[in-house]
Amino acid sequence: MSRTQVIMLGTGTPNAEADRVSSGVVIAVDNQPYLIDCGHGVVQRVVQANQSGKITWTTSALTRLFVTHLHADHIVGLPDLMFTPWIHDRVDKIQAYGPAELLPMVDHLRLAFSENIREHTTGHPVGSDVAYDVDVHVLTDGKCYEDELVTVYALRANHGSLTAYSYKFVTPDRTIVISGDTKPVPDFVDWAIGCDTLIHEVYSSEMFKTRPPAWQAYHSAVHTSTTELAHLAKKIQPKLLVLYHQLFWGLTPDELVAEITTTYMGNVVSANDLDIF
Repeated sequence: MSRTQVIMLGTGTPNAEADRVSSGVVIAVDNQPYLIDCGHGVVQRVVQANQSGKITWTTSALTRLFVTHLHADHIVGLPDLMFTPWIHDRVDKIQAYGPAELLPMVDHLRLAFSENIREHTTGHPVGSDVAYDVDVHVLTDGKCYEDELVTVYALRANHGSLTAYSYKFVTPDRTIVISGDTKPVPDFVDWAIGCDTLIHEVYSSEMFKTRPPAWQAYHSAVHTSTTELAHLAKKIQPKLLVLYHQLFWGLTPDELVAEITTTYMGNVVSANDLDIF
């Protein structure tokens, strides 16, 4: 039985969708979760996964966060991550790894929720006075985290003017790479080659042709098309390619996958929220 699970909490984009929340992925090793990004709805998805029997751990186990970048659809759920599991009896602070700009964000969230923090630490029976808080660890390329279950590496991504990172998790039985939002970067293939699972953002090359020129310029500069991802996958050769942060622009998931598999013959899955791999 595999010691490692990949739980797709949120597979959406900045666009509000009925059946997808925005970005959030958990890599769980021996039921210890490591959360990559926390878009809207991510904490709720953990509750749903637990109550449906997909996972045995609860939100109180969410103490390790890896942030790819600070676009809202990847981080707007941070207040929820800070304060809801606190009420669910989380004991420890969140250890968050990400760009330097995460530091002032956390400072401002402490200020914005100062009245909530004051009341909960003086008049509310929470189990810990510090478990809402976040210790921020600023990333550079290379190994950024290690414990007895995982070693995590960061690689600088290309998402325009935002500081952005991709992550590689090496667990006892799998190597998992998650792109975050990025245009293909030169070092990514060598860094990710031979991984077991590649979780990658993508937009439709065919439907891109129908987009307004300004959006074409933006997406081609900071995101990855199905054509580009197929070429990356041919070089990396993951055992499984999982699509998330998918811009369908009217296509079905099967049609989006087909744009990749016309070039890349490997195993490709269009992820849905609460899929487990």
